[in-house]
Amino acid sequence: MPETLNTVSNQEKDSSMKLEAELEKLQKNLKIVVPVDGLLEKLKWSLKEKTTLRIKLGFDPTAPDLHLGHAVVLKKMQEFQDCGHRIIIIIGDFTACIGDPTGRNKTRPSLTSEEVKANATTYLNQLSKILDLSKTEIHFNSEWFEKLKLKNVIELLSKVTLSQILQREDFNNRYKDNIPIHFHELIYPVIQGYDSFMIESDVEMGGTDQLFNCLVGRDIQSAYKKQQQVVACVPILRGTDGHQKMSKSLNNYIGLADDPNNMYGKIMSIPDELIEEYANLVSNFSVEKVQDLHKSLSDRSVNPMNVKKELAHDIVSQFHGNEAADRSAEHFYRQIQSRDEELIEFKPISLPMLKLKFSELTLISLCSALLPGKSKGELRRLIQGGGVAVNSEKITNPHLTIKDVTQENFKLKIGKRDFYQIILQKV
Repeated sequence: MPETLNTVSNQEKDSSMKLEAELEKLQKNLKIVVPVDGLLEKLKWSLKEKTTLRIKLGFDPTAPDLHLGHAVVLKKMQEFQDCGHRIIIIIGDFTACIGDPTGRNKTRPSLTSEEVKANATTYLNQLSKILDLSKTEIHFNSEWFEKLKLKNVIELLSKVTLSQILQREDFNNRYKDNIPIHFHELIYPVIQGYDSFMIESDVEMGGTDQLFNCLVGRDIQSAYKKQQQVVACVPILRGTDGHQKMSKSLNNYIGLADDPNNMYGKIMSIPDELIEEYANLVSNFSVEKVQDLHKSLSDRSVNPMNVKKELAHDIVSQFHGNEAADRSAEHFYRQIQSRDEELIEFKPISLPMLKLKFSELTLISLCSALLPGKSKGELRRLIQGGGVAVNSEKITNPHLTIKDVTQENFKLKIGKRDFYQIILQKV
């Protein structure tokens, strides 16, 4: 074979091998791809044209924290970034003021622009835990929406029919059940789809719950005579309750900004049946390691507690570093596993600091002051179930006053992870 032909043949072989390896990496953990062969075709085009793909992911900053559920799609975005593709993050500061109706059976409350801006700032800090922001294109969708005139908006809305929007399951169910659907909710998917047109997205990522919104993006691009994006959806990570999707509103989430000890402890609290799901979706374990875990858990040759420790260490290491993960493992042993109270660290808290009067203090009001993130109902159930102890004695009456229990400094245990040394006098 002539040398030039041989060179061309080797180049084609190298390109084919590169494409195959890239596709295998990027398809892992994708639940839905539309069209089915779309990602392959986009990668082929990228290789042929010697250009990078534009990979879109949108966030509405409706709450200040990202969590491990978001990390599933972010880790996939990181893989696209590692392959040299261009990551484009859309911060939906405009759409957040509307509120994504996905999965909602009622209208989502609107946020003020100040709340949205504050949440967006924390999002960017947390995104940097996974993505290289120096190689990431970031847009706020108010960049283009605040410039649109009513004529432009009407033109945009004309690209989609009402029957298309009502195909969406949550809208359809609300319509059948006579639950109000506000008009601004109906146009939300169209607004999100317009983002894809504006940034010329090649691939839009999201969870499976975002499939409808992402598909509308394809329709909008087509209506404006642009190349349609591929839609790639990752599975939804279940929360610490083991049933519903991870969500801050359901209080079953593990935040990316959680301190290492809390993150480690929350992972240790997940039901055993979630171990493989978390290992597959949010760990840095190899495919082979996950397969070995599956086999070991199936034949019961390994203690699930030990697997969760390894999983917790891996996840904490990703977001806080290996040393923090080591300290969290040690903290978990002292605070949770060890029955030796001498090893437990009780955080000192003075009542003057909490601005609480000892004479009027009830157990539930003290617990609420210490853990403001938990509802009174949740704390009441915890106390009644024997989950709160004063000086190692379980107290099941939420409204028992502290002065009826003790007149001295005391140790307070709330649940499995919160330990306090309550100091009555001023310090």
